[in-house]
Amino acid sequence: MKKNQIFALVLVLLSVLAVSACTRSNAMTGGSSWPGMTAEDGIVYTANGTFVEAIQDGKKLWSYPAEANNRLSFFAAPAVDESHVYAGSYDNQLFILNKADGTLAASAVIGNNKNKVIASPIIVDGKVYVVSSGGMVSSYTVNVSGEALTPNWQTTLSSEIWVKPVYFDGTLYVASMDKKMHQLDAASGELKESIAIGALMDDMILQDGKLYYSTLSKEVHEMDLATKAMRTVLTADAEIWASPLFMGDKLIAADMNGVIYCVNMTTGAEEWKTEKLTAEKMGFIASPVALDENTILLIDENGNIMTYDLNGKSISQRSMSQSVYTTPAILESGSFAVVPVSDDGQVKTFTADLKEDWVYTRSTTGSTAEATAEPTVEPTAEPTAAEAK
Repeated sequence: MKKNQIFALVLVLLSVLAVSACTRSNAMTGGSSWPGMTAEDGIVYTANGTFVEAIQDGKKLWSYPAEANNRLSFFAAPAVDESHVYAGSYDNQLFILNKADGTLAASAVIGNNKNKVIASPIIVDGKVYVVSSGGMVSSYTVNVSGEALTPNWQTTLSSEIWVKPVYFDGTLYVASMDKKMHQLDAASGELKESIAIGALMDDMILQDGKLYYSTLSKEVHEMDLATKAMRTVLTADAEIWASPLFMGDKLIAADMNGVIYCVNMTTGAEEWKTEKLTAEKMGFIASPVALDENTILLIDENGNIMTYDLNGKSISQRSMSQSVYTTPAILESGSFAVVPVSDDGQVKTFTADLKEDWVYTRSTTGSTAEATAEPTVEPTAEPTAAEAK
């Protein structure tokens, strides 16, 4: 993807975030929002348009709100714990929902309602930390008495925040859009230090006391949280939006030109990389995920689903013919869920061999949606990494 396309994509996202739910439209995606998704215990939780929904086996368990409210709109992937679902809204609110039925347990108005919660909240030791596009980081004690939550502290940083924070050893690591990494005391919100980094568009990965993150400067970086030492572990041919993936001692990254890379983190050597994988030359916004311990699952911007083994050999591929920007979620059954950009809250699941499992489509009449099925499209093979070279 060319730099002007990246800037256009960012501008499109900003414009999508800036308008109301009832009028949001995206010429690039044709959908009403860029949905967020989380899965746990076989249940898929989506933040998609005006609803947060819980879906299992193609059927809706609940939605919040129960009826459409065009003053509400959701983007950030919900966070879940043992009993609650945490969802941030476009108007800078946090909603804590009962996991069993989706009813409201508590809420908080985070600040200026012109700002948005774009990144998923995190929950640590009874505290929920929320970041917003206004640059504000907020800490709340989880309290589900039904009363509005009061922040323990709020700290406003130097720029917008689109990326989920990371908690490690009492410190919050927060990346802002002005290419800075901020370190905050998680108990007090005090800003300890801010350092220059690249432009991050997706979440940071915590691995063995180190942070790994992709940048639009075509690199994946490592930050040792004990020593604060930083190094580049991968240099790509194009900008990288998607988070990297760890599978054993291998780091997998996928760039915005549609190329996949594998680096051996023990030796530091690049083990393999592919050519551009799709005829449309569409790259990866959704992050690669581990389908199992030996299989990499990827979905490009045009909804082409593909699996590779750890040696760079293609296993299978199929096309959804829909735009996908949200990272897929692995289900306990071994299937995986995909949430394309759509106006009807659609969720699709596929088996490990890329055959369709179930499809959920939100009812326009308010009734529970039924699972549907599409004709099976048999997956096809792609060239191996060696052949691609």
